[in-house]
Amino acid sequence: MRKRVVVVDDDDISRRGLTELLADRPELEVAGSFVHDEALEWDTEWDTIDIAIVDAADSRRDDDHFPGVGVVDHIRRRRSRDQTMVIVLTGHFFDDAVRRRMREAQADFFYHRSELQESADLYEAILHPEQARSGVPEGTDPEAQFRLGVVSGTHVNDAIRFSRSTGLEAKLTGRQGDRSRSWSRLRTSFNDVAHLNPVNADGTPPERIQHDPSLTQVERFLNWATRVKDTPR
Repeated sequence: MRKRVVVVDDDDISRRGLTELLADRPELEVAGSFVHDEALEWDTEWDTIDIAIVDAADSRRDDDHFPGVGVVDHIRRRRSRDQTMVIVLTGHFFDDAVRRRMREAQADFFYHRSELQESADLYEAILHPEQARSGVPEGTDPEAQFRLGVVSGTHVNDAIRFSRSTGLEAKLTGRQGDRSRSWSRLRTSFNDVAHLNPVNADGTPPERIQHDPSLTQVERFLNWATRVKDTPR
């Protein structure tokens, strides 16, 4: 029985190229080829998909530069790892934010685009995943994350969903010093979801006991979590 595969990539050339290469294999059936937003419109349709190949990042977007995370989350709400294998491709392989977020989203494999440039390597990764590396790699700079207040218990994807649903990121402009009750409540609600460790701008612990991150820290965290930073290699 052929494996049903979907390709998700905002780059038209990359998406079409992958789709054509996969369609050449008799063991595979290309069931869909989408940009990220189109993939989010699928619901029960994912129930018939064996493999999803998802591009992680698109720095042209105004909101979240890592739309692939939302696609993986969307798939995982319906399909377990045993049901649908998710392979992530990215030119931002060394960006710790996308690594952290894809680990939380439960992607199965995480490849730099250069690793699968040859068709033979692409087919091997899809048809023989047991021979591939396992899981999404850990971040390369845990100290930098700690200086942002990101610890083992932090929920990065949940924090971004909260920010998007409340419009928090857009509201932060020019409000970093706001000490009003409404902003205090919003900070508390945000951290009830995010579980950031409060830190100063230099990453050191506050002198006074502080249960919630400052608005400045929240802004720095969201910028790290939703914007590409490393140069594609």
